[in-house]
Amino acid sequence: MEKKILQYTLRQYIYGELSEENSRAFLSYIKSGEDRILIQELIQEVLDDPVDRVLLQDPELLLVLDNTWEQLHLQINKPKARSLWSWKRIAAVAAAVIGISFAGWWFFDGVSGSVNQQSKQELISPGKQSATLTLANGDQIRLQETMNGQIADEMGIKISKSNDGQLIYEVGKNAGAGSGNHILSTTKGETYRIKLPDGTQVWLNAASALKYPMQFAHKGKREVELVGEAYFEVAKDPKHPFIVNTSGQQIKVLGTHFNVNSYADEPALRTTLLEGSVEVSSSNRKLKLLPGQQSSLNANGTLKLQQVDTAPIIAWTNHEFMFDEDDIESVMRKIARWYNVDVIYQGKKTTEKFGGGISRFDNVKQVLNLLENTGAVHFRIEGKNLYVLP
Repeated sequence: MEKKILQYTLRQYIYGELSEENSRAFLSYIKSGEDRILIQELIQEVLDDPVDRVLLQDPELLLVLDNTWEQLHLQINKPKARSLWSWKRIAAVAAAVIGISFAGWWFFDGVSGSVNQQSKQELISPGKQSATLTLANGDQIRLQETMNGQIADEMGIKISKSNDGQLIYEVGKNAGAGSGNHILSTTKGETYRIKLPDGTQVWLNAASALKYPMQFAHKGKREVELVGEAYFEVAKDPKHPFIVNTSGQQIKVLGTHFNVNSYADEPALRTTLLEGSVEVSSSNRKLKLLPGQQSSLNANGTLKLQQVDTAPIIAWTNHEFMFDEDDIESVMRKIARWYNVDVIYQGKKTTEKFGGGISRFDNVKQVLNLLENTGAVHFRIEGKNLYVLP
């Protein structure tokens, strides 16, 4: 890249004028280590500019930076957890000025392994915004391969794909009493958003599926089925409760924000409430959750309630991994789903707990390097197999 292009892009990034996609691409380029000396020179030039010095004296920005430092130190000093915290892009200037200046703190400068090993690692790429929509008649639409705009119209119900990767249902005034269900499903390494016919917003995580009716208007309740993980922001409708059915559990709400993790390979089915209230029912117990609480249903059918930090639980909706005293198996399950790899353990598993976060769009090598930096674990990659070693 020429100096002028880099300079222009850096300024756009600092002032928040780059799109999310372009910002991510720019940060990836910086992390690659190419033109590192030139980038450092450009940062210094930017900071020497009187306009930018004024920008860095902005009290609101300084407050953000202070909070960033505070959260960072809390994560590093948290007991019982090995910290692998990398910079969250809380503010553009925080990332550009601090994150880029200390790029070497983010990832290894050295290159380990042979060229052949590097080529094997390149087979593993981060997940993407993609999903498959299965219509009531069985037709399937691969959303990543479909142009933006309207993709279907069934009985006055328009289905469209937005520019930012969201599936949107719009029920027209003359819509008929459409019957049948649609299914939005993701494989490993995929995620997608959907706006249901009632206005409810759903974020669907990797290896998950959401089954829902074409419209709710002619039903006494709004009922969906979930396999995997999803975050819901339910549109308020006191006359029509919203119900989420998962394996062995039912969640009933009127209008609220909550996350459901119902992966079959997790030790428990967890429902976490962020706003409003929900009622969680199992075969032998019923619980009412308040904001900040989480219910967990284990394999024995025991339903428990606990207070939790919700930030790590919904970090995936912001395209981040965030660990909070997670064991190695919990960490690797998340990595396996997002990077679509098979995890194989060799030797004794570490009992260390891990805390911290990193972008889900980072290369898998950077994520693994941060885990290795704790000194508690080591990895080897062979094709799509990821070996976890003492």
